[in-house]
Amino acid sequence: MTRACLRAALPCLLSLAAQAQAPLLQDGAAALRQARLDWALGQTPLEPSSLPSFEVGWGGADSGGAYAPLVGGEGLGHGTRGWGLGLQGRYSTGGWGFAATVLGLRDQGRTTGVLQRALVGFQFNSGGRITLEQSPLAWGTGLNGGTLAGDASRPFSRLTLAFAPLELYRTLWRLEAFEGRLERTPAVPEWSLDRPARLAAQAAGLGLQRPTMGGALLRVGFDTDFEVSLGTLTLSGGQDAAGRTAAQQSNLSQSLAELRLRLPWLARLAGARGASVTASRVGTHSEGTHSLVPARDQGGLQVVWDRWDLGLEYAGAAPHAPFSAPQPTYLAGFSTRGDALGAAFGDATITRTVALGLPLFLEGRGRLQAVRTTAQRDDPAGPGGWFLQGDTQWRTPTGRLGASVASRRNELPGALPRWGWSCSIFHAFRVF
Repeated sequence: MTRACLRAALPCLLSLAAQAQAPLLQDGAAALRQARLDWALGQTPLEPSSLPSFEVGWGGADSGGAYAPLVGGEGLGHGTRGWGLGLQGRYSTGGWGFAATVLGLRDQGRTTGVLQRALVGFQFNSGGRITLEQSPLAWGTGLNGGTLAGDASRPFSRLTLAFAPLELYRTLWRLEAFEGRLERTPAVPEWSLDRPARLAAQAAGLGLQRPTMGGALLRVGFDTDFEVSLGTLTLSGGQDAAGRTAAQQSNLSQSLAELRLRLPWLARLAGARGASVTASRVGTHSEGTHSLVPARDQGGLQVVWDRWDLGLEYAGAAPHAPFSAPQPTYLAGFSTRGDALGAAFGDATITRTVALGLPLFLEGRGRLQAVRTTAQRDDPAGPGGWFLQGDTQWRTPTGRLGASVASRRNELPGALPRWGWSCSIFHAFRVF
């Protein structure tokens, strides 16, 4: 195996490759979406250039009104907001890889520096790797962020260990594990149906800070057209307002079981290059064990043509029990800075999604996504609504230009609809 192939296994370097087609701020999320399309096509992702790269960009992100996430936005508009400059570079040598995206953004009269993404990693000859990274984490293939962990939230820091792939009886086994830490004062998510109760519990000193987040994901590929994934995430440790260590009973856990299947016959029928279906279930912590009941079920279809692609998805939440916090607990759940670490609208919302990738003028690329959101079946007071997002990218003589714009309309019983929006725009200039 060549050193170039070894470097290709470093996911953050893939996101910073010359083939990236997104604003500088969202390269990582674009690479994750491309990986899902590559799987439907049954092809190996393109290797990045082995040459060093450095880019300078200008742009930013903002939001207003009701909470409207940027799907695949890496926390832009909420966890990361403001307008200013960005620097992005990568370098690899031997089995080592280094990459970083640094932002200097000004918002509400304040200028802040943000390490949006970073990676220091080493690839072993066996194919295993170890990385200290801050990048999107795609576990599960949901269109609104991964079913277990995805690209809707701001990347968080973690140490990741990927074991060497193992071929066994015509199957390919891949195991990845990580451990990281979330922020000191987690924000209660705006998408949570229990937000008032969680804020009240936070005011009563029942919120926990700086939890450790760890997880493991096992992928098993059968031949070339079938893959099974089993994964788990856990929030643990942390401290309450008085500095006491959190009890084990406060831990939160989620588990994933997912099937992916390529459908060559459907691709031929649709005149497409590739097609695949996905079915998954994400379960929650139950009495100290990883359980798939109660659960969130999800099913999706992906069809890819030469310049177009279509994704359809339904995700349904289990009946919701009223929130209670008799002891300190992680009120923000699986989120960073109020953005969902998994599905962008949270695990408690039913979503019906249509996503369309399409060509644009001047050899640009676009993506449109429409989501119908409804509350849980047993919560008539919860919100429903519509969400629309558009993504555009163009190559320019000096670099690349891209933008993402999202709008959300919430329907609250007995009240006027509430609107929200979020956006990101960036122009990156290649220095070398």
